[in-house]
Amino acid sequence: MEDKLVSESSVFTVDPSTSFLTLFGENHGPDAEEALRQTAKQIQSEGGIHPQGSPAAKLARIVQQEVDNFCRLNPNFPPQRQPPQPRATLLILDRSIDPAAPLLHEFTYQAMLNDLLPVQETENHVGIKYTYEFNQADGSLGSQEVTLDEEDSVYKSVRHMHIAQCSDYLIEKFNEFLSENKAATGDRGSENKSAIKNLKEMKDTLTNLPQFQDMKAKYSAHLSIAQECMSYFERHKLNSVGNLEQNMATAETADGETPMTIVLDMVPLLADPNISSVDKARLLMLYIIWKEGGIFEDDKRKLIEHAKLTGELREAVNNLPLIGVKLTRLRSKEKSSFIKKRRDRNKRNKDEEQPYELSRYVPVLKKVMDTHLCNGLDANQFGFTKESDKDPVEEGNAPSVIPASGVSLRTTKPTWAKKSNSIHGSSRSTNGAKLIVFIIGGATYSEIRSVYEVAQAHQRDIFIGTTELLRPATFIEHVGHLKRPAPSPPSVITPYVPPQRPVEVAKATSLMSHMHITSSPQLSSKSSSISLSTVASSEKSVIPEEKKKKKGLKRLFG
Repeated sequence: MEDKLVSESSVFTVDPSTSFLTLFGENHGPDAEEALRQTAKQIQSEGGIHPQGSPAAKLARIVQQEVDNFCRLNPNFPPQRQPPQPRATLLILDRSIDPAAPLLHEFTYQAMLNDLLPVQETENHVGIKYTYEFNQADGSLGSQEVTLDEEDSVYKSVRHMHIAQCSDYLIEKFNEFLSENKAATGDRGSENKSAIKNLKEMKDTLTNLPQFQDMKAKYSAHLSIAQECMSYFERHKLNSVGNLEQNMATAETADGETPMTIVLDMVPLLADPNISSVDKARLLMLYIIWKEGGIFEDDKRKLIEHAKLTGELREAVNNLPLIGVKLTRLRSKEKSSFIKKRRDRNKRNKDEEQPYELSRYVPVLKKVMDTHLCNGLDANQFGFTKESDKDPVEEGNAPSVIPASGVSLRTTKPTWAKKSNSIHGSSRSTNGAKLIVFIIGGATYSEIRSVYEVAQAHQRDIFIGTTELLRPATFIEHVGHLKRPAPSPPSVITPYVPPQRPVEVAKATSLMSHMHITSSPQLSSKSSSISLSTVASSEKSVIPEEKKKKKGLKRLFG
């Protein structure tokens, strides 16, 4: 079994990847403890923080035990560093802290292509492979497989951009290239009016630039991916789907008002043939999460039948309680006040900068990290496994305390979440203690993006680890399997296979037969002794002993 696999500069994964099924499944049995211990051995760190009463709390305790045992055996750990560095913090969470994040459509480049396109993970787990089609210079259609990882500078610069911003960025950079290579491109970039204005023009121009193969390959790949994502977006009505998702996840409309037509907007989409069954399941699961107290049993049944959900998708909806979501409730005369409570909790400053309408939701992890870096996490909710040094709260930077009743899934955009130059992959200076976030049960691409954004905003080194990089369809499949027997985690130690003993007599007989030698009294006892000792010797001495034997045989028959 491998230890950490580094997927990106700030992202790593550990075994077992089946942790979600093992920990949240209905029939997890004793394997859950073994899965936690395997994970703990790979993420040993000091100063663990975790939410109370969760799989994360169990993992944190096991990690602390592993660290204490390691320090007991290694008294000089951790080694002294010069200059001294503040102690890092390990923040351990589990997937139940934010069940909405894996269900939402994320419209940033990396998340979108992993959600919508048929990509495959590379063998070394540091990127993804995608095969795209393009128009060749002779007008024919060609196909090309491309690897997207941090070695691709274009991919690294656009992966966390919103798809609309990404398209503009690609066109802008391509026009810069044309301007810098006027002679080679026929002086196209000399006049502003002849600059590339859209993705189609950019694609046509790329076809006529065979002399710039490296540049052409990179831009052609990302251009094709961006176009395919936008094509999928339009075909499957993701504008309507995404807007409804955001209204439910944030509990407010793009105008900051309380959404009052959630069901009226959702019912037609559940029956629309242009929307995939997986997307319909995502909408229905988000609706149940939005209701907080659950929905009526007969309403749930009617919605599932209206969406024509079957098999794993139906089971995924019914298994929501296993990840901490209230599924159904009894009818009562009392009117639910969840809308008013949510509106009061999510009241937003009208002067606050607004994100894209389809990207209003902020993952819970993002707010947790920000609150921790401001020393505002409630110790009753996020307890330390051991007392840890805390960074002082800077003057004027009051902590944004998360209520002890729980982290709200209906967060709005914090003031620090502004566009920064980190989106283009530029370097930055860091200060303060490192933060390592670990999510058992899988992390989403929106959460990975949040790590980079918070690191930039606070000028900190932040890393995120998990047992699996989650795509929405994979998450729904996992939830649909939670009532099935959980898979056993792989063994940490490779099973012992004893080596086979050599058959000495057979080797000696084979050698003598090859040399046409029989048991003859003409053979001296000395030469016979040499042949037998050759077979019985260790493997290292086989070759030199054979050479000696051949010399003896040459003397005998010479």
